[in-house]
Amino acid sequence: MPCKNRPKYHRYDDFIIQLALSLVLRVGVSFRAASKIFCELHLCLHLNLGTPTHTTILLWTKKQGVGNFREKEYFNTQKWILIADESIQFGNKKLLFVIAVPVSMENKGSYLKYNDITPLKIKVSTSWKAEEIAEVIKNTIDIKQIEYAVSDLGSNLTKAFSILNIKHIEDINHKFSWMMQHLFEEDEIFKNYTKELSDMRAKLSMGKCARIVPPNQRIMSRYMNLTPLFKWGVKMLKLLENNCLTEDECEKLKFLPLYKTFILETYELLCSMNQTQKIMKKNGMSTASINEALQLLDAQNNANAEIIKSKFIEYVHKMQLRVSGRECVICSSDIIESCFGKYKELVKTNKSVGISDLSLCISAMLGNNSNLKKQFETVSIDRLKEWKKENIGETLFGEKINLMKKVA
Repeated sequence: MPCKNRPKYHRYDDFIIQLALSLVLRVGVSFRAASKIFCELHLCLHLNLGTPTHTTILLWTKKQGVGNFREKEYFNTQKWILIADESIQFGNKKLLFVIAVPVSMENKGSYLKYNDITPLKIKVSTSWKAEEIAEVIKNTIDIKQIEYAVSDLGSNLTKAFSILNIKHIEDINHKFSWMMQHLFEEDEIFKNYTKELSDMRAKLSMGKCARIVPPNQRIMSRYMNLTPLFKWGVKMLKLLENNCLTEDECEKLKFLPLYKTFILETYELLCSMNQTQKIMKKNGMSTASINEALQLLDAQNNANAEIIKSKFIEYVHKMQLRVSGRECVICSSDIIESCFGKYKELVKTNKSVGISDLSLCISAMLGNNSNLKKQFETVSIDRLKEWKKENIGETLFGEKINLMKKVA
């Protein structure tokens, strides 16, 4: 196939490059699998697209990632909303990721998408202190251009925004998790119920009653996704009532009716809270979305629901005071969690390497990649090396190799 629109110094047409990037970043295939797909397209369909190797596709991904970053002056043309988070520990380091969302996205009326946002900074450190985060943000964008920032309740991020005098909106997902923790952390009924489920998983997972084993509980952020535990409880209660289980299974579940009221009330509350989050994440925090959310919570008639409703009202009132005068406010950092999720999927087989310049996969997913040819012509190998030196440093794998060389 002739290369009619090939970036300078590149062998393949930009269509081939874009297809390879889409296979890795959107479809989710590995770099090696993407290369094999091109091979199969040639063998089966005789398209003669060429067969870029997995290392070539990896290099393209890194180039796209660096090309999607913008100079500081780029952000001076309009106002922005920051969304920031740090990853879980990879090896001995953590990844700080900051993205910028145009303020016009506040009233979009739909969930944020990858092409709505611009990567601001990806940087690695063994730990992230508030002062370090503040310095990174200050060096990347003019603080005057920032309307507010969205993040979880991490003390380092919260303090960093305070240092920079940036208004901070607390992510609603983490806030609801905090509410559930406050509600159940010392609740004996909750403790006993979850212990019964844990004991069931330990004893029955490999036995003849394995089909009634409850779902796993999260170790980290366990209060962030309680719905599956209570949905399972509701379904098991119905199966018991309808005599759909064996005698042995009924024996294993004999504790469950004792918690029936607690399970049903909590499940209904969790469903209302999940629906509330969907409304707020999609439509933002506005008078209309808050009223719609309150109607859902009002439908729950129990003591725990009243506590959650009270804390929700306190939360939205506090956030509205921080950004008074705004009709709608983005209150979710889910988009950044999604980016981390895709990155973890890409590196799951190579965690021992630690955080490398493969983290550029995150920024490669973002923004409007309409001018790929120009980006690839301006991002050189030397520029990739400079970016890695400035933002990644030596990987854990590199540290191990250098240590072993001392006794070679």
